[in-house]
Amino acid sequence: MALAPSCDLFVIAGEPSGDAYAAEIVKGLRARYGDLVCAAMGGPELHAAGAEIEQGIDGLAVMGLGPVLARLPMFIRLGLRMAQVIRNRRPKVVLTVDYPGFNMRLARRLKDLRRAGTRFVHLVAPQVWAWQPRRAKAIAHSVDRLLCLFPFEPRLFARFGCQTDFVGHPLLDMIPGQPDTRAVEAELGLAPDDHLLLLAPGSRQREVRQLLGLFHHAAEAALPRLAAQLPRPGRIHVAVARVPDVPLPLYRDNTHFPLVEGRYRELCARARVGLIASGTATLEAGIIGLPHVIAYRADRLTATLARHLIRTPHVGLPNLLCGHRACPEVLQDDLSVPRLVAHLERLWSGERRDTCLADLT
Repeated sequence: MALAPSCDLFVIAGEPSGDAYAAEIVKGLRARYGDLVCAAMGGPELHAAGAEIEQGIDGLAVMGLGPVLARLPMFIRLGLRMAQVIRNRRPKVVLTVDYPGFNMRLARRLKDLRRAGTRFVHLVAPQVWAWQPRRAKAIAHSVDRLLCLFPFEPRLFARFGCQTDFVGHPLLDMIPGQPDTRAVEAELGLAPDDHLLLLAPGSRQREVRQLLGLFHHAAEAALPRLAAQLPRPGRIHVAVARVPDVPLPLYRDNTHFPLVEGRYRELCARARVGLIASGTATLEAGIIGLPHVIAYRADRLTATLARHLIRTPHVGLPNLLCGHRACPEVLQDDLSVPRLVAHLERLWSGERRDTCLADLT
C-alpha cells in the first residue's frame, strides 16, 4: 500500500453515538487548530465535522455476544485493514471512541506505533466495573489516556498506571436545554392538552425486531388504563422513534403507530412517559427529564454470560448515574406486556412518577 498523506488525528468510532461524540471533539479541535488534519473510521457526523472518512460504519453497530460471533470474520478483517490504514496515515494521536471490543484489540495490534510515539486516547471507559474488573489492567495498558464518563471510573484504572480523566458524558453538552417541541407537535397533530406515550425500541435491527412488537402491545393494553388517570382533558397519542438505519418494513410489521424520524429529543421533551430500549437513548431521556421504563432482551448466549459476569444491580444509564433505580428496568425473561403495562401505569401519575421526576432533575 502506497503511503497516504499523514494526519494529526485518526478517529475510530464504530457506532452512531460514537460518531456524534467524536464529531464534537473534532469540531472543537478544528476551531482551535484550523490546520488540523483528521482521518477517521466514522459516519456522517464526523464527515460533517471535517474528518476524511477512510471507512464507513453502516452495519457495524451490533450488540450481544451471539451477533458479534456471527460476524467475527468480518470484524477481524476490518481490524486488520484499519491497522494498516492507520499505519499508512502515521497519525500523531489515535482517538478511539467506545466500541471497546474492536478498539482495544486494535490498540494492542498497533502497539508498535505507541512505541514509535503515537499517542492512543480512548473515550468512554469500557464498563469493566460492571462485568469483569480484572480486565481494567489490560485496558489501562492498551492506551495512554482514558477519558471516563462516570466519576467513579478514573480510580479503577489509575491504579494500573493509566492517565485517566473524568470528562462527564458528552450528551450533557449536546443537550444544552429543553428541546423545542413545536415541530413534533405539528407532525403528530398534538393539541396543547394532549398527552404522548413514546416508544423507542432501539437503534439496531435486532433490538427493533425484539422489542417493538412488545412495546406496541403494551401501549395498546395500557391506553385505557392511562386514560382513566389523565390529570387533565386531552387525548393520548403514541409515537415510535424511528432510526434511519433500520428498514421501514421492520417497523411496519410490528406497529401501526406513527413513526417519527430524527426528532428523538423533541419526542422525549413532549412525551409524558416512554418505553425505551436500554442504551444511550435512556440517558438522553433522563437528561431531558422523561420518566421511562428501560427494557431489553439480549440473545441467550449474551444473557447467560451476563448472569455470571455483571457486577452491578442496574443496567440503565440513568440508574447507574443516580446510584439507584430511578427508572424501572424490565429485562430478559421478565420482559412481558403485563409488566410493561404495570410500570407505565405507575409512571403515568402518582407517587412513583413524582419520585422518578425528582431523581431525573
